[in-house]
Amino acid sequence: MRILFTNDDGYDSIGLHAVADLFCGGHEIAVVAPSTQRSGYSHSLSMHAPVTCEKIAGYDYPVFALDGTPVDCVKFAYTRLFPTPDIVVSGINRGRNLGSDVMYSGTVSAASEGAYLGLKSFALSLNSVEPREDSYRAAAKFFARNFDKLCSIELPKGSMFNINFPSGKPKGVKAAKMSIDIAFDDAYNPRDGKYMYKGAKRTEYREDTDEMFCENGYVTITPLTIDRTDRVTLEKISKEKFEL
Repeated sequence: MRILFTNDDGYDSIGLHAVADLFCGGHEIAVVAPSTQRSGYSHSLSMHAPVTCEKIAGYDYPVFALDGTPVDCVKFAYTRLFPTPDIVVSGINRGRNLGSDVMYSGTVSAASEGAYLGLKSFALSLNSVEPREDSYRAAAKFFARNFDKLCSIELPKGSMFNINFPSGKPKGVKAAKMSIDIAFDDAYNPRDGKYMYKGAKRTEYREDTDEMFCENGYVTITPLTIDRTDRVTLEKISKEKFEL
């Protein structure tokens, strides 16, 4: 298979290469990732400024650093650097991408772009702000062991897998729905006349969600879709008569 690896932490992140290293022997792979940290960039594109790309030496597979967003990386790879990939793998991210994190995550958005392009896509994240290298390696091995099984699962067009790993040794694996609770304190703190997003995380989670399971030690696998249509309300408004 042709596998494109990317992330939002930067081309040289430990988590990115922990997983890419395991696939470089049996697959044709390439890494196209941001040149610097791009967490929180969601599905943004560099539409108002040019991007540059640099090939990075010293790896056993092609590695390119793009001074753009994670979505730029997938689009640029797909059209210029690594055309016709079969799979997009985004991560392993430094930090969780659970619940409402999905709305802001560059890691998840890079995988979403892959799904939008019709590719089987995975977002991988580690639920720790200061993960050790062995934690990344363990998460990468889990993904590699289950790669064929995950790829064999048929997804609707525009869907992807969001996989989160707990900070310690996993208790098991849970297929989990995405939490829609607001998991962060949406406030800004003053700092030298400017303001920084606070983002302090809450500690209570709704049952049977990705947040609850992962915070309690489980690997969570959540299928996500780029189709954001509210079908219940669509059905309601389709029956209404609107004035012109």
